[in-house]
Amino acid sequence: MNEITLEAEASRSQELTTLEAARLLGVSKLHVIDLLEAGEIDYHLVGSDLRFDAAQIASYKSDREHRDAESLVSA
Repeated sequence: MNEITLEAEASRSQELTTLEAARLLGVSKLHVIDLLEAGEIDYHLVGSDLRFDAAQIASYKSDREHRDAESLVSA
């Protein structure tokens, strides 16, 4: 799946699985777990499964890209 498709799916669906969040962010599932443990992203449980708010993940991604771009310019 490409990024555009994932973003379209994210906007239709309010919740993402760990794998969907990882694909949207371009990271591993383990890194998503690291982010939630560090308090960088919020989650909730559906039964025993982690779920992430699609809008919050998209916002985190945008903020991260902005920070990355700024660090390249200042380097």
